[in-house]
Amino acid sequence: MSSLREKLRALEELQQIDLESHEVRTALDAVPARRAAVEQKVLEARRAYDEQKGRLEQNERERRQIDLLLAMERDKVKKWEGRLGEIKTPREYAALSREIDIAKKTNESQGEQGKLLQAAYGELQAALEQKGELLGTAEDAAQAGLAELDRAAAEGEARLAALAGRRAAAATQVDPGLLAKYENIKRRRAGVAVAPVVGSTCKGCHRNIPPQLSIVLQRADTIETCPNCHRIIYSAAAVNPPAPPTA
Repeated sequence: MSSLREKLRALEELQQIDLESHEVRTALDAVPARRAAVEQKVLEARRAYDEQKGRLEQNERERRQIDLLLAMERDKVKKWEGRLGEIKTPREYAALSREIDIAKKTNESQGEQGKLLQAAYGELQAALEQKGELLGTAEDAAQAGLAELDRAAAEGEARLAALAGRRAAAATQVDPGLLAKYENIKRRRAGVAVAPVVGSTCKGCHRNIPPQLSIVLQRADTIETCPNCHRIIYSAAAVNPPAPPTA
């Protein structure tokens, strides 16, 4: 039959395993959010690239439209100028001449707009190349980051499985009634049901316990709880005494 010290050591180990398991589960629970953050950076870089590409394509469409309109207007002016020699009345001649002048001024304005668009095209193209490089960098970083998260998740799952095995073994060393008490306190005390007492201080709540209780804990022959936080407590020195010095 296990001594109470051995049972307290098993309970101590059980607590440590549960704390480690909680830490691993917390890290695993954070993986989806971390994956989403990595993927979000790629989405943002992709969105920036697509928006810049859209601006470049809009520039190209506007330049093509201007070129098409200019070609049509120039043909129209050429035809009107050819008709000037056929007009018989000064009134009709003046009206057509006025239309030709207006068309030429419109063409000049459209031509200037085309030059501005052509000048902007180079800047837009350079910006698109920069966005493309940033997107490539983000995709490479995401690939490495996601691979690291997958590796960490696999290691976490393997560690949880190993901890589950250790926990099952430790639980067999604890009386069922004491194990049930441990589980109940753990639920009520943020996962910490067992705390060592060092000197006269409970390490669960960091408050001092009565001197008489400190003496009882030194014997390590009863299960005691902290009068302040109600966790199971034990004397660290009594349960895990230091090894005797070697000669």
